Amino acid sequence: MVTTLALGAARALSSICYEVTPSADLMTVEVKVTVPSQGQAVDVTLPSWSPGYYVLENYSSNLKDVVAKAPDGSVRPVSHPRPDTWHIDPLGAQAVTVSYTRPVVHESGRMGIFSGDDVTVHYGGPSIYLYVEARKSEPCTVQFHVPKNLGLAVSLDPVGNGLFTAPNYDVLADSPVTIGTFRTAEYISRGKPHQLAVRGSARDRLDMARAVKMTRFITESETDFFGKSAPYNRYVWHIWAGDTPDGAGGLEHASSSQDFLSLAQGPASMRGLAHECFHLWNVKRIRSASLGPFDYTRLPRTGALWWLEGVTDYYASLIPHRYGWYGDDQYYKDIAANIRAVRSNPKRLEVSPYESSFRVGETNDGRGNSNGFGVDYYPTGWVTGMLLDIELRARTGGKHNLDEIELALWDMCKDGKPGFDEGELRRQFVRVGGPEMGAVFDKWVMQPGDPPVELQLAKVGLSVGGTGRDLKVTESPTATPEQKKLREGWFFGKRSRPSALQG
Repeated sequence: MVTTLALGAARALSSICYEVTPSADLMTVEVKVTVPSQGQAVDVTLPSWSPGYYVLENYSSNLKDVVAKAPDGSVRPVSHPRPDTWHIDPLGAQAVTVSYTRPVVHESGRMGIFSGDDVTVHYGGPSIYLYVEARKSEPCTVQFHVPKNLGLAVSLDPVGNGLFTAPNYDVLADSPVTIGTFRTAEYISRGKPHQLAVRGSARDRLDMARAVKMTRFITESETDFFGKSAPYNRYVWHIWAGDTPDGAGGLEHASSSQDFLSLAQGPASMRGLAHECFHLWNVKRIRSASLGPFDYTRLPRTGALWWLEGVTDYYASLIPHRYGWYGDDQYYKDIAANIRAVRSNPKRLEVSPYESSFRVGETNDGRGNSNGFGVDYYPTGWVTGMLLDIELRARTGGKHNLDEIELALWDMCKDGKPGFDEGELRRQFVRVGGPEMGAVFDKWVMQPGDPPVELQLAKVGLSVGGTGRDLKVTESPTATPEQKKLREGWFFGKRSRPSALQG
């Protein structure tokens, strides 16, 4: 039981205080949020979407038993003027506590909403934490009331006895939670603690040693790519383990990720986990200006998702290869798979990578989707990023590349600085590759069409053969020494080719 002293400390640490209590059977979660009101009316709102998952999801329909009380326990009037908003009249009270319940979904590994299993509760913050619109920037605390026999995993900064702090609502909402009986493992990478919290139907059969090896490799290699230390205090991998074909994926956060992971833990699993981890730089910090602070009532508009999602996916393949998890043959398979995905969609001749990103909110009758308007910005961005990378290397004799742009954007956006405007990516390509790169960017990013895959890959001594499922990427027997040198620089950057594979 949390003492009165602990709750008093919570109020001293923040202006808005949350309490989370799962039911004994883990079928529901009760939440209380205490808001200083100074006797004025308070509107509290639940987000309509989760950042990173560009779909309007109507979370508010799942909130039950909404009640508001004054500090003395007396009930205050609550009205419901909009589906996502509740209006509280404090009747002069200096603070109000709003309580409500939320049912738990146990059979799904879905990332954006509640998705536990029969012995866990798991949720993303936007699906449960109410906020006061004009006060999202204020510090807050969350007190978890969890029995001692159950575990708790969350990446927020701990105070002690189940109490955690967040500097603002965005950070609170961006910190998913796992409560219950789950498998756990920990490792230290570059001085930072990392935790795996594993739930799901295949939880007990997951090879935890391999999962730790994979996640540690990802943490080490991606932090090395960006340099120095990782931009978080601690990191949590919230993993749903399933007996599915090789693969992984989920939803990114600034100091954690919500992931599903196959028991196979093969190359596709590596890429999926690497994708979500790379996002803690590329999208959570390196981002369009519209991607934070967030308007949780409507989907954002940015034409950069081909970069923020697709180029993230490109690096989620390239970095495991560069740092020696798998070899050239697997990377050639990755290239071919993404080319096939792009060419299988005739809409590529009508919709540009930029438009696919900018208009994603128009899909699904205005509800949005998680992969783009008309064409999928994941493989489209992957292939576009690869072609631009090769173009920079070929134009400059291997002196300049896509890595420089990624790292320049990191310098521009790190340490809490604002995101970039819509024209910044083009400016970066011109800066690194010269004025003529502007026209290349316009053609490949801003206009629809077939990307010149064969032409670009030939510049690094690779060939594309076959069509459809039979399309393959191989090394050209006529590749020149210059082309091979460009390819080695592309694959391994300033690193030496690994002497042995780690995967």
